[in-house]
Amino acid sequence: MGAETIRVALSDEMRDIVEDALSSGDFKSAEDVVSAALTQWQAERLLANFTPEELDVLIQEGLDSGDPIDGEEAFRRIEEDLERYIASKRA
Repeated sequence: MGAETIRVALSDEMRDIVEDALSSGDFKSAEDVVSAALTQWQAERLLANFTPEELDVLIQEGLDSGDPIDGEEAFRRIEEDLERYIASKRA
């Protein structure tokens, strides 16, 4: 994934927040601070689309789905399923 430079103007208060995050050692760069903030905002926005009951159902489905598997293993299985599906359509 490539990076694009975007310039933004921050209020004095927002600039102070970024500088405090850097001076605390929690982040290595202003880009890391902004990235963390955007990731958190995106997660909150996603979760806001679900009711607490819907989240409970999704969490239970995850728990009921069995033991977690490694990401590489998951992609390997998906690729195998896709290859089988493509082969079945060619037959």
